[in-house]
Amino acid sequence: MEYKKTNQQTFSMLEAGSEMEKNDLHLELIEKSRKLDHIFNHSRDGMTLSNQEGNLIEINQACCDIFEIDMESIQSMKLGHHVAPQGLETLEEMRKNLIEKGYVVEKLPVLLMNGKRKSIELSITYKAYRDYNLSIIRDVTEEQVLFDQLMESKDKFTNIFENALDGILIWDKDRMIVDANPAACQIFKVSLNEMKTYNLFDFLEGVDIKAGKSFQKTLEEQGEIRGDLQFTMLGGEKKQLEFTTKKSGYGDLYLTIYRDITERKQMFSELKRSEERFRQLFERALDGMAILNEKGIIVKVNGAFCDLFQLKENEVVDKHYSSLEKECDIVWDHPAELGRSGEGKIMNEQTGVVQTFSFTLSYHIYPQHHLVIIRDVTQIKDAEEHLRKTETSHVLGDLAAGVAHEIRNPLSTVKGFLQMLDGNEAVNQELLKVVGEEMEQLEETINEFLLLSKREFVSYETVHMNQLMRDLIERLSKKAAEYSIDIIEVYSHTDIQCVCISSHIKQVITNIMNNGIEAMPHGGQLRISLLENKEKEVIVEVEDQGMGIPKHLINRLGEPYYQTSEKGTGLGLMVSYKVIKEHGGRIEVTSHEGEGTVFRIILPSSQKLGSNQENQEVKSGRNEID
Repeated sequence: MEYKKTNQQTFSMLEAGSEMEKNDLHLELIEKSRKLDHIFNHSRDGMTLSNQEGNLIEINQACCDIFEIDMESIQSMKLGHHVAPQGLETLEEMRKNLIEKGYVVEKLPVLLMNGKRKSIELSITYKAYRDYNLSIIRDVTEEQVLFDQLMESKDKFTNIFENALDGILIWDKDRMIVDANPAACQIFKVSLNEMKTYNLFDFLEGVDIKAGKSFQKTLEEQGEIRGDLQFTMLGGEKKQLEFTTKKSGYGDLYLTIYRDITERKQMFSELKRSEERFRQLFERALDGMAILNEKGIIVKVNGAFCDLFQLKENEVVDKHYSSLEKECDIVWDHPAELGRSGEGKIMNEQTGVVQTFSFTLSYHIYPQHHLVIIRDVTQIKDAEEHLRKTETSHVLGDLAAGVAHEIRNPLSTVKGFLQMLDGNEAVNQELLKVVGEEMEQLEETINEFLLLSKREFVSYETVHMNQLMRDLIERLSKKAAEYSIDIIEVYSHTDIQCVCISSHIKQVITNIMNNGIEAMPHGGQLRISLLENKEKEVIVEVEDQGMGIPKHLINRLGEPYYQTSEKGTGLGLMVSYKVIKEHGGRIEVTSHEGEGTVFRIILPSSQKLGSNQENQEVKSGRNEID
């Protein structure tokens, strides 16, 4: 059976050019990828990455060459597929020892699909890369033939000895080097004459000398030995050499074949160090990180990811990512070759705050796995929104000041003439009354403009809130009756006082009470509460029985021109939020669709001079309704 040598695309743990290269985590992965790329794709030895079930994840071209099979066919096989029956017991023993020892190596007979028989040396490193085992397959068939031929005749020995690509040393029982081929002299960087003056252990140092003696003892007992040691060249250079040694048939001589595996060993060492750096980056990152497999199953998450979703690791791992996606309001961008990104929102159940997060999904961060990086951008988005609202408020403030100025003067003139016509029998008093009501509505709009523009001179004063609330309710009672609405008043027994700008607070409470009335066109109850909490904060609650406000729109309350009813300018709530914030207070809203809405105005009972009332005077006085 012939096989075709395919032009396999170069294997890379992470494609270059990714937008995430600026991230430390990606830099670590790219570093690891580059270190593995060259050896994996250009090694003379077969190399594979396999999972714990033995399924092959990545295979290099050398592996196809050894087993004389094309890439497509070998990818469907498992590790050990070609092992001959007489080697299956050894393979099973390797699998048993792998987890305990972390590394196993054995010589195995294999039977190819085309009927050929070969000998391979299989070494497996447990979880060398993520959860994958790295296997190195070396074809030692020719090496075995080489030994046999070397022992067969002196003529063949000389020819093969001189031309072999691997280094060959012949040494005696005292470990003195008797002969060396050109390849060995090149590895050890000495001439043949110099080589013959050295003891084999002259190239070993420290623990490697002890290991060398142990190898020699095993060699005497078994007649053959395989292994690898670090050798020190004469100039101090360190090389990791893999060797196979047999006792020669020509007296008390030994023959060793060497192969330089320094680059491979360095790759393993650097891979482990990079793996540890990656692990630390992953676990200590402030951004949430998760690794998904090809099926979308979450295989690993860091602590920040669990914190963001308020879940424990065991509640996330082995679950499909869609189980988390359902809890989020996600907007994806257009997918790209290397991944995609987007934004989402999730409700923090502990704080009730909606958190905004950005995420980046990078494909194939390592074989058949993807990386998701999630960052909490709530504060950034809030700052951007605050800036947008501030800029809008400034523009509207300047506009409002001009409009109020242009309208207020002629409006005062018109109002004066209406007062002169009041009681004049020649004028239809009913029509005059309608015009007067419309004038009051126009005045309220101008007052909103003035509050928005900050052009009106005002002062703080001590206000008796109980009386203020009664007066406001009396003013609105007629409108409530027209809507068939009963106003329920709930006040504290104590006289609650608040240092504030009286006219501004009246405007705010009037706006919210008006909204509550208009939210119940078919009648109902409007509950007005006034109390003081333990923190000495004044709380005004306005609760209606209207249709409620959808949850996703509550955050829009206070935006310019956003209205909860069809009437008005859309500036009322914006002005209300602005006024309460300037007083150092806040507005809280609770709403249930179909049941109603509660607006809660919370104000500090006193004010700190110089904070919210620059160049304004705090004075005590009676509360007058304008």
